[in-house]
Amino acid sequence: MILLGGYSFMNTLLVESFEHYPIVTPKPVIFLLFLILTIAIWEGNRLLDNFLSTMEIKSFWKRISYSFGASILAVFFATMLLGGITSYYTISHNWVDWILPLKLLLMFSFRVNLFLNTINVIFLYHQQLEKSNQEVENYKRISSQAQLQALKNQVNPHFLFNNLSVLSALIPMDANASVEFVRQFSRVYRYVLKSPEKEIIELKEELNFIESYLYLLKTRFESGLIFTINVDKNCQSAFIVPVSLQMLVENAVKHNVIGKNKPLHVEILCLDNETITVRNNLQLKLADDQESTGLGLNNITKRYEFLGQHGLEVKQTTDQFSVTIPLIRPTHASFFEP
Repeated sequence: MILLGGYSFMNTLLVESFEHYPIVTPKPVIFLLFLILTIAIWEGNRLLDNFLSTMEIKSFWKRISYSFGASILAVFFATMLLGGITSYYTISHNWVDWILPLKLLLMFSFRVNLFLNTINVIFLYHQQLEKSNQEVENYKRISSQAQLQALKNQVNPHFLFNNLSVLSALIPMDANASVEFVRQFSRVYRYVLKSPEKEIIELKEELNFIESYLYLLKTRFESGLIFTINVDKNCQSAFIVPVSLQMLVENAVKHNVIGKNKPLHVEILCLDNETITVRNNLQLKLADDQESTGLGLNNITKRYEFLGQHGLEVKQTTDQFSVTIPLIRPTHASFFEP
């Protein structure tokens, strides 16, 4: 602050302002005024910036506009007040004699204020750029975790063992059924492996994948598992995060009792054209050795939030459990870019 005030005063001396304009205010007084105004502008901008930070203004340029506009008004009134008081006691009681000193002070104050606001813009822009980069990195990590979780659900030993057991039982009984099972099995893996290429995917494509996934489950659990998909064409044209429906169905199957005498009913519904819901009757396992960590639901929520969408809505009653996720209807081409 002292260096900035001193530099401005030396600049005024070098351009010979005092020789060209009849400013009678003593130079030490002007130097002191420069220092006081520099400190006041510096601290005033700092306090103003702290105040604007508490307002949580999301728009970068709106915050800059508020900061610069408010600082100009504050600097003008502070300079006029301080310059008027100083001129009254050091020059004369006639306000006409204050005009040149006040012009000099205003020129100095606005220049210092512009310099500090420029520094503030650079700082805020750099801060926002770092925040954006951090959000991108966090999203990449979250997206990778979600994709890894989906892969784990598919390639874990239990999943492979169960499906290979079903396949080995099918081969001697029905060759055609075993071929169809392998075909659906490969479709599931192909979709999961390709899903990282897209941030969002059309619901219709996700439902095609779910049908293959459900085929595997139905072949394994037979009448113990009952699925209902009720999604109209208008909903199918919307988009969702890839593999999100599969993770929700997997959770339902993983944590509930499934049997012919106690079937698990899983429904995939589009009730309002704005959301899609996965719902099942609640019949939790008494000793669930695969207790949920909530990682899958948390990852889906954060991926939706990054896309500017509300997260999951989870509802549980004594006999029913449901998870609702928003449908995305992108209007910008960047949504479709891998």
